[in-house]
Amino acid sequence: MNNEGDAPMDEPYTAPPRLKVPISANAEGPSKKKAVSGPEQQAFDEARNNEQYHRENASAHRARSRAAVQDTRAAQQDNEVLRAHLLAAQKALQDRQAEVQQLHAQIAEARTHMEKMNSEEGDLHDQIIYDQQQLSELIEQVRAAQNQAVEASTQTYNLQQAINARDAELGQLRAQVHKQDDEVLQLRLQLKAAVRDKPKPTPRRRGRVSNELFGTGKPATLDLPLDPAPLPADSPNPLPADSQTAESSGLMDHPVVKRVAAKLNMDDEDMSDMLGLLTLTQKTNAQVAVTPTKRNAPKPRKALKKAVQPKTKELINIAHALMRQTTYRLFKVEQSNDFIFHIPATEKEVEDFAADDTATLEHWQWDFGAGYLNTAWNVVQMERLVKAAVEEDEEGRRYVSKGEIQEEFLEFVVREQLERYRADWKLFQPRWDTNANRLETKQEAVARGKVMLYIRRMAAKTLNAQQRKYMHRRTTVEAVIALKEAENDRDLATWIRLLKLLDYLQAAGMSEEEQVSKAIQGQKVKAFKIRLCVWREESISKYLNIVDIQTRRFEELSNGTKSAPRERSQERGSRPAPKNLPRCLYDSAWLASQTPKQLKELEVSEEVFALFVAATDRMVV
Repeated sequence: MNNEGDAPMDEPYTAPPRLKVPISANAEGPSKKKAVSGPEQQAFDEARNNEQYHRENASAHRARSRAAVQDTRAAQQDNEVLRAHLLAAQKALQDRQAEVQQLHAQIAEARTHMEKMNSEEGDLHDQIIYDQQQLSELIEQVRAAQNQAVEASTQTYNLQQAINARDAELGQLRAQVHKQDDEVLQLRLQLKAAVRDKPKPTPRRRGRVSNELFGTGKPATLDLPLDPAPLPADSPNPLPADSQTAESSGLMDHPVVKRVAAKLNMDDEDMSDMLGLLTLTQKTNAQVAVTPTKRNAPKPRKALKKAVQPKTKELINIAHALMRQTTYRLFKVEQSNDFIFHIPATEKEVEDFAADDTATLEHWQWDFGAGYLNTAWNVVQMERLVKAAVEEDEEGRRYVSKGEIQEEFLEFVVREQLERYRADWKLFQPRWDTNANRLETKQEAVARGKVMLYIRRMAAKTLNAQQRKYMHRRTTVEAVIALKEAENDRDLATWIRLLKLLDYLQAAGMSEEEQVSKAIQGQKVKAFKIRLCVWREESISKYLNIVDIQTRRFEELSNGTKSAPRERSQERGSRPAPKNLPRCLYDSAWLASQTPKQLKELEVSEEVFALFVAATDRMVV
């Protein structure tokens, strides 16, 4: 066997030499003849010729041969094991040499990498020095920019101080203008009082209604000393299409109207306008008719409705909303009041449809004639509405298919809604004037209906504060316009411009209010504190206050619920300004304080709109 460090050697295999077994001299079997004497020689010869001797000798020889073969095989196996160990040692030596070579390569690579890192470290050090120089230059530039910003801030502050001074001057000028407007109004009132033969005023109400139908003075409406400001010739007409003054409808010929018109008095404490208006309209048969009260349904129908109505109040409201939305969509209206101007089917159309069993309805139109609830026309229309509502519900929450709302209950709902639509429509239809022995004109009927809607809306408590205030003011202006159209009053255009102003402002343009408690004459009552609407043109509050005064006049005459006291505070409102209004409706100082981004979001409209000017041509009555 070679040593571990020696190179492997391949030698040819050589069989071991054959073992020679010597025959002992004392063995029984003779190997050669030898001379013996006498009897010994004879015995030896006998033994040599004995067959048993030969067999034993052959057996011993075979045993020796087998032992020699086994020894040879064992030696060969030992040689094979030694050869395998030798090959494994050679393989391990080769692997160890390969690992040593790999380690040498890694050491060389690491040495190269270290040399590269040393080179890069030098470059990085140079870069750091360069960056430090650049940073020093940037710091100097930032300091210079900060100094410039300080100078710009100082200039901006000085400019803002100048703007504030100009705003203060502008506010003073506005106050002077408002003061002059008030003086003009006061002079007008004094001139009216001087040129007219003023009778003794009606005593102030002390919780009791006066015995007279009217106090001295004009009925419900104010006579405003304002005219709409002129608009440029290229601006759109801000007045609605129905703003043209109508011819006198003959209502002024009534003796009560003449007597009230001859006794103008602008003092609030002497006026009982709403009572006078209601009494006047009743005596001229242009009375404010209450919506006809639906008679109590027969007990069987009431029991049927109760049997099919949903189990919860929420489901009942959902059923009403479903029918209401379906009706609005198919009849192409936005609210129930739109049915006031609905054009119903004619009597001939209703009769022809009832006579023809094969006739069908393809369009949406109600029959508002006598017996309208039971006509074939309306029965078919209600069936179509219920079917459309069920189809719409099938695409949504599927209340009907789940059995939570029954179709029979929807039939009751649409029937009740039809009764309300027809009642509103009938309210605006001309009625017979027994005193004048004639039928009301369309304008008189519309005026009466608007006053009734005003009273109805005033009693509504479902809107929020701003929406309710907006609706109150709008309804007041609409009622005044209806009355002034019938009388062909000279300030009709002014009230129409006020209505246009409300159309622009909407509910978002009303000031915010906070409910508080206030002690009046030792009693604790509910009151409202009005917050400042900083974004709105200052004079708009004055114009809206005129509308509020007119509303209080209506309330005094109605002898009904009065509005809660309202006081203006210096607190600013938190609600954002409405967008896309004409520029003249925003406060100029507030607009100037807005950033360019805020002005862009505000989307100020360039539409031409103007407010009011003093009516100098009507200063003397």
